[in-house]
Amino acid sequence: MTRPATARFDWLNGEVGDLRRQYERSFGMAEPGPDSWRTIEHGDGRLRLLVQHPRRTGASDHAIIYFHGGGWIVGSPLTHADISGHLSDCTGMTVFSVDYRLAPECPAPAPVVDGCLALSAVLRPGAEPGDIKGVFLCGDSAGGAIALAVESQAPEAIRKHLLGVCSFYGGFGLGESASLREYGSRADGLDAACLERMWSLAHDLRVPSAYSVDTLGKAAGAPVYLLAGGRDPLRDDTLALASAYRSCRRQHDLDLVEGQAHGFLHDAGTSAAATEALRRASTWMLSKCEEAPSRGVTSVRRTPA
Repeated sequence: MTRPATARFDWLNGEVGDLRRQYERSFGMAEPGPDSWRTIEHGDGRLRLLVQHPRRTGASDHAIIYFHGGGWIVGSPLTHADISGHLSDCTGMTVFSVDYRLAPECPAPAPVVDGCLALSAVLRPGAEPGDIKGVFLCGDSAGGAIALAVESQAPEAIRKHLLGVCSFYGGFGLGESASLREYGSRADGLDAACLERMWSLAHDLRVPSAYSVDTLGKAAGAPVYLLAGGRDPLRDDTLALASAYRSCRRQHDLDLVEGQAHGFLHDAGTSAAATEALRRASTWMLSKCEEAPSRGVTSVRRTPA
């Protein structure tokens, strides 16, 4: 899934490798240098996290793990560093943006596995940025679905440190909806045919999706903040998940930003609507930090070597 730009992409027929390279050239920020990356070694290889520290003074004892958008097939922490960096500055928390494996080479559950690895690494005693009391999972578009899937599949010992999940205009596989019919765009990769292609590449369609409303719309879990744009083709995906949460009485907040299209958070800092939307999400996260002691969230402390 794309963001507003003059670049043209053939989302329906383009070769995925070509789309990836074009997307990175069009939207990737300059490589920040090796000190901004953290590498996690694991049995299957390496996983990289882009580390973004807040520019404001003071260190938070909470952190954000971020999952970029891109329809599960394109994108990287560098193409969405504008959103994750703005969140870091607004909350005062360090953000770890996950360079998760992409489809079709690595369909679900690979991105979810990577997210769980990142979560374990950030919560490991002695890990940067220090003693972590709690973590938020955040993501936009495809990343908004991945963040919720990670929350649902993380081991219980880790999930107790999760204070909440923010899903920004997530894609949950609705396929057919009023918002898709009204606002769907082939040029943006957000019409029914393009979304079907991305969804099929992201999954083994023989098994239930980790990202669907049916899978994610369960009662148990951390509080959720759902954000959608009023003119987004995927607006109704978010509304369907919010409806499922209401039915099962899961704690959640819904922020519907009228007049905004998919990807509008990239305009934070120049657009009042985008800036205020990220400010509201940040305020929600900070409120959950204050509530954490009463919910029994346990701090992760360093242990002597």
